[in-house]
Amino acid sequence: MNKELKAEKLKEDIGNWVSQNTGVIKVAEDTYEVATTQIDSYGDTVYCFITKVGDYYEVSDDGRLLFKLDPGETNPELYETGEEIALGAGFDFDDETCSISVTTDEENLAQATIRLAQLQVAISYLG
Repeated sequence: MNKELKAEKLKEDIGNWVSQNTGVIKVAEDTYEVATTQIDSYGDTVYCFITKVGDYYEVSDDGRLLFKLDPGETNPELYETGEEIALGAGFDFDDETCSISVTTDEENLAQATIRLAQLQVAISYLG
């Protein structure tokens, strides 16, 4: 019995898989750590941090990506390129903490989290 693959069923199955394979842990009163389904160039899980800020949410890498790529900050060009890519993709970049982030409302929180995870994967290939 050969069933035709249905687009809506496939879409639902993908959503279910992502949901089942995404970890969310409350790490502070107003902050969650999200272990996404994305894998970086080192083969590691990509994490995002979501913090409630007033009526909005800040989704960030907590400065961990660029630190991971160059913990001694010996390659300023890597940091500059990472910043340019983040800003070009519509994210904010904190020069002091090297954190990549975006502020969003609750309605767009999931999308912002996935977009940041994808951006981290892309930037991880610079290292």
